[in-house]
Amino acid sequence: MLFTSTEKRLAQTISDIAFGNPFLPKRVELERLALGDRFDQRTAPFWSWTLDDERDRPNVIALTQTVADLTKALREKLAAGKSATKAELQLYADLVWYVLYYEHFASRVDQPVNPDEEPQTWDRFLVAQKYWMDINACEAIPSQQQPEHIYACLHQVNRAFFNIFHFIIGRSWPICQLRARIWESIFTHDMHRARRTLYRSMNEVTTLISGATGTGKELVARAVGLSQYVPFDIKKKQLVDVESARFFPLNLSAFSPTLIESELFGHAKGSFTGAVSKRVGWLQEAGRYGTVFLDEIGELDLSIQVKLLRVLQERQFQGIGENQTHRFEGKFIAATNRNLATEIQNGTFREDFYYRLCSDVIHTPTLLDQLTDSPAEFEFLVDFLCRRIAPAEQTELRNLVLDWYDSSSLKQYKWPGNIRELDQCVRNIMIHNSYTPASQKPPTNLNGLEKSIQDVSLTADELLAQYCAMAYRKYGTYEKAAVALGMDRRTVRTKSQLLSQTKE
Repeated sequence: MLFTSTEKRLAQTISDIAFGNPFLPKRVELERLALGDRFDQRTAPFWSWTLDDERDRPNVIALTQTVADLTKALREKLAAGKSATKAELQLYADLVWYVLYYEHFASRVDQPVNPDEEPQTWDRFLVAQKYWMDINACEAIPSQQQPEHIYACLHQVNRAFFNIFHFIIGRSWPICQLRARIWESIFTHDMHRARRTLYRSMNEVTTLISGATGTGKELVARAVGLSQYVPFDIKKKQLVDVESARFFPLNLSAFSPTLIESELFGHAKGSFTGAVSKRVGWLQEAGRYGTVFLDEIGELDLSIQVKLLRVLQERQFQGIGENQTHRFEGKFIAATNRNLATEIQNGTFREDFYYRLCSDVIHTPTLLDQLTDSPAEFEFLVDFLCRRIAPAEQTELRNLVLDWYDSSSLKQYKWPGNIRELDQCVRNIMIHNSYTPASQKPPTNLNGLEKSIQDVSLTADELLAQYCAMAYRKYGTYEKAAVALGMDRRTVRTKSQLLSQTKE
């Protein structure tokens, strides 16, 4: 047997750490189990970014040295001809995975590996990988023959950790669950399986992000989309797609259906008015390793839902005015602040389209969820926002905001705008030393027409005259106002002019 009973228990714990979810409390508990008395008791119950941004985590340092020592001892046993079962060899390979990651990638937790440095990084990695794995007894380990795949996997782990750890901020339990959920969206709950086979097809899984406005849905989409697996090209000594950071966001509420369709699918020259040249849509431009992100998917026109349904079912599409069929190879992510079940009942969202979106659902918690779980989170988030808004004045601005908050009437405020509203609150206090939420602002006076309607003080002709005048002011011409009101142009003009004469 390769392992003593003590070594095997430790090795299994390290394997669980290396292939587990780093953002769940279980990660910290496994560190505690592996280190025993050497475990730093000041450690938080789960991993999250702190204002100090501690890069030298004492438990990780101690654990990495422990794993390196154990791996070295096992390697010496194997080199001396010690027999090992296939299960033991796989466990040894898991230890090597851990060593390689923390030797070549984890020190870059502040940023993903720079593509410009990749050849040098790859060469160092290859030397280390051969040192640990180039042993006859390890030939039974399939991953031994695929150093480029191991490198690509570790590169992906590094990107995923960076995109989650540095952008999904918060120390509350709801945010901890969110980070862990994002990690699973990238690697599934079984990272061994993802590394073996699923890495090839995770781009075909659609992710749906639901949550209230201002809860960071696009940050979640970026974390998932920018952390996809990208193979490594040995000859070029770099990832096969050096532009793997492709991310194509489209807020559907900001565009007309025609423009949305053109942006997504592309169009042929002359296919509609204004199509003066051919355009490649995002579905094609994304390529194999890009991500198309559609925000506010609940507002998507039904006709486009039908076309996207085909994309998600068959991974095929055609540009506007084209006969050629293209294949969508990238990742598709959608987000909504609406209740899609209600939209389906109302007939504004296709049920079959929904069931192509819901294979991977992530829900973003509200700011109220976070503060309910941990009231102290308010001060932490304010400090974080002050650091981002005015880094040179972070402490002074934080104290100003907290003093204002303590003397305000917002202790029970629900923050309907979530983090986005809190961000604007900090900016208001920085500029005006005050903030009044929209829900607490005094209602504006009713305009003349609204008050007259409320008081029922207008005749039918007077009401119609007021309404025609409003339509004329909005559309600018009597013709457009008449179309909007379903009336004759001359009637709209007569009524509007009658109102003007009455005022005179």
